[in-house]
Amino acid sequence: MSGVHLLEFILVVAILALVGIPLFSRRPARRLFTPADPRAEEYKHLLVRKEEILLAIKELDFDLNTGKVSEEDYESTRNTLEAEALAVMERIDQLEKQFKKKPAAKSMDAA
Repeated sequence: MSGVHLLEFILVVAILALVGIPLFSRRPARRLFTPADPRAEEYKHLLVRKEEILLAIKELDFDLNTGKVSEEDYESTRNTLEAEALAVMERIDQLEKQFKKKPAAKSMDAA
């Protein structure tokens, strides 16, 4: 029976060594992620916002056709949404021009 205990002991030591060496070794830490590019994050956010605005305009048109919204409310809300959509699309264009100038196009591809 002592031979079995010796094999168990050797197995436990081997497992501890295999697990412990990577945990306690002094190798340089690798980064698990890359830092986010603020321009790329803003670009992604603006693309989502543009889609939200366009969807809101479609819903507003539907609400007008079904009589849920008065003509006055429709006009004021539509003008507000169109102005915001225009501002968002202008900012998207600015960011796209910046991406073309600088080699940060890889971050834009993720969008």
